[in-house]
Amino acid sequence: MNNKLQSTVSLCRRAGKLQLGFDQVKDAVSTGEVKAVFVAADLSDKSKKEVCFYCSKVNVPVYCLPITKDEIKMAVSKGSGVLGVTDEGFAGILMQQGEALQ
Repeated sequence: MNNKLQSTVSLCRRAGKLQLGFDQVKDAVSTGEVKAVFVAADLSDKSKKEVCFYCSKVNVPVYCLPITKDEIKMAVSKGSGVLGVTDEGFAGILMQQGEALQ
Protein backbone atom coordinates (compact mmCIF):
# COMPACT_ATOMS: atom_id res chain seq x y z
CA MET A 1 0.00 0.00 0.00
CA ASN A 2 2.80 2.45 0.82
CA ASN A 3 4.26 2.13 -2.69
CA LYS A 4 0.92 3.11 -4.23
CA LEU A 5 0.57 5.94 -1.74
CA GLN A 6 4.10 7.20 -2.41
CA SER A 7 3.47 7.00 -6.15
CA THR A 8 0.29 9.06 -5.80
CA VAL A 9 2.11 11.71 -3.74
CA SER A 10 4.93 11.76 -6.30
CA LEU A 11 2.50 12.14 -9.22
CA CYS A 12 0.69 14.92 -7.38
CA ARG A 13 4.02 16.75 -6.93
CA ARG A 14 4.96 16.35 -10.60
CA ALA A 15 1.53 17.69 -11.61
CA GLY A 16 2.17 20.82 -9.53
CA LYS A 17 -0.76 20.12 -7.22
CA LEU A 18 1.18 19.69 -3.97
CA GLN A 19 2.22 22.21 -1.33
CA LEU A 20 4.99 21.04 1.02
CA GLY A 21 5.83 22.16 4.53
CA PHE A 22 3.80 23.71 7.33
CA ASP A 23 4.30 27.38 6.40
CA GLN A 24 3.61 26.89 2.69
CA VAL A 25 0.52 24.77 3.41
CA LYS A 26 -0.74 27.27 6.00
CA ASP A 27 -0.50 30.10 3.44
CA ALA A 28 -2.23 28.00 0.77
CA VAL A 29 -5.00 27.04 3.22
CA SER A 30 -5.65 30.70 4.05
CA THR A 31 -5.99 31.59 0.35
CA GLY A 32 -8.39 28.70 -0.31
CA GLU A 33 -6.07 26.84 -2.70
CA VAL A 34 -5.86 23.62 -0.70
CA LYS A 35 -8.63 21.02 -0.93
CA ALA A 36 -7.21 18.79 1.84
CA VAL A 37 -4.17 18.61 4.12
CA PHE A 38 -2.26 15.42 4.86
CA VAL A 39 0.26 14.78 7.61
CA ALA A 40 2.87 12.06 7.99
CA ALA A 41 2.29 9.31 10.54
CA ASP A 42 5.42 10.31 12.48
CA LEU A 43 4.65 14.04 12.66
CA SER A 44 4.65 15.31 16.25
CA ASP A 45 1.34 15.64 18.07
CA LYS A 46 2.00 19.36 18.58
CA SER A 47 2.44 19.90 14.84
CA LYS A 48 -0.68 17.86 14.07
CA LYS A 49 -2.62 20.01 16.53
CA GLU A 50 -1.39 23.22 14.86
CA VAL A 51 -2.30 21.94 11.40
CA CYS A 52 -5.78 20.99 12.59
CA PHE A 53 -6.21 24.39 14.23
CA TYR A 54 -5.44 26.35 11.04
CA CYS A 55 -7.46 24.03 8.82
CA SER A 56 -10.52 24.09 11.09
CA LYS A 57 -10.78 27.88 10.64
CA VAL A 58 -11.55 27.44 6.94
CA ASN A 59 -13.13 23.96 6.90
CA VAL A 60 -10.25 22.14 5.19
CA PRO A 61 -10.13 18.44 6.09
CA VAL A 62 -6.95 17.01 7.65
CA TYR A 63 -5.89 13.38 7.26
CA CYS A 64 -3.01 11.35 8.67
CA LEU A 65 -1.36 9.20 6.02
CA PRO A 66 0.19 5.82 6.91
CA ILE A 67 3.61 6.92 5.62
CA THR A 68 6.53 8.58 7.38
CA LYS A 69 8.36 11.81 6.61
CA ASP A 70 11.22 9.73 5.19
CA GLU A 71 8.86 7.93 2.83
CA ILE A 72 7.46 11.29 1.70
CA LYS A 73 11.03 12.48 1.11
CA MET A 74 11.68 9.44 -1.07
CA ALA A 75 8.54 10.20 -3.10
CA VAL A 76 9.01 13.94 -3.65
CA SER A 77 12.73 14.51 -3.02
CA LYS A 78 11.99 16.92 -0.19
CA GLY A 79 11.45 16.11 3.45
CA SER A 80 8.16 17.29 4.87
CA GLY A 81 5.53 16.06 7.28
CA VAL A 82 2.73 18.35 6.05
CA LEU A 83 1.26 18.17 2.54
CA GLY A 84 -1.42 20.37 1.02
CA VAL A 85 -3.20 19.06 -2.08
CA THR A 86 -4.75 21.61 -4.44
CA ASP A 87 -6.54 19.15 -6.72
CA GLU A 88 -9.82 17.47 -5.74
CA GLY A 89 -9.01 14.26 -7.61
CA PHE A 90 -5.66 13.71 -5.92
CA ALA A 91 -7.14 14.79 -2.58
CA GLY A 92 -9.90 12.19 -2.93
CA ILE A 93 -7.44 9.40 -3.69
CA LEU A 94 -5.29 10.28 -0.68
CA MET A 95 -8.33 10.71 1.62
CA GLN A 96 -9.23 7.06 0.99
CA GLN A 97 -5.79 6.03 2.27
CA GLY A 98 -5.67 8.32 5.31
CA GLU A 99 -7.33 8.62 8.68
CA ALA A 100 -9.36 11.79 9.35
CA LEU A 101 -8.02 13.94 12.19
CA GLN A 102 -10.90 16.37 12.44
